[in-house]
Amino acid sequence: MKRNFLYSILVIALTFTLSGCGEDEEEGSSSTAAVTQGWHFPGRDCLACHNVDLNPDKHLLFGGTLYKSSTVTNQDDLNNVCGGDFVINFLDTAFQPVYSSKNYIDTNSKGNKGKGNLFILQRKLRLLTAGSYYVQVTDVNGSVMAVTSGATHKFTSQDYDINNPVDFGNRLACNSCHINGGSQAPLFVNSLANLNLCK
Repeated sequence: MKRNFLYSILVIALTFTLSGCGEDEEEGSSSTAAVTQGWHFPGRDCLACHNVDLNPDKHLLFGGTLYKSSTVTNQDDLNNVCGGDFVINFLDTAFQPVYSSKNYIDTNSKGNKGKGNLFILQRKLRLLTAGSYYVQVTDVNGSVMAVTSGATHKFTSQDYDINNPVDFGNRLACNSCHINGGSQAPLFVNSLANLNLCK
């Protein structure tokens, strides 16, 4: 009895240890199959995994998840996630583009398969120049899906700090603030007219 209990504990511990963040598994594993189908841990702090647990080639400059509505109750439910090819634009105070994720794409990235993923790989763009930016999400044709309203987001041109993911001076980890129960609602499609662009 005691041996069966210890064996069960060992199996559970190994399952959690080996499950990781879903990026480095061998082809054909359940996690890889899940990523291929669109599951990529929506709503969680992307950088807590990508910039801490995973290899540097998978580190993100920033990352977040786009939802169909601000009132999503289950952030893990893929039916609530807005899927498609999205572009993140960082705009200056005159709403002119300074950075755009379309200039930093890696077509081989597994992140492109994850439904609702918004990100730039850090090996493609090391850091944003310090400053304040409006953040805008569009589809590949330029239709605006979401945009910060009223206030800009501040960036200090420093790396993500897992000890301070909700860093209002360096807003790299979108889902650390934009989450149910967080300081902001989940990122969502602002224009009802563009909801049909969510796949």
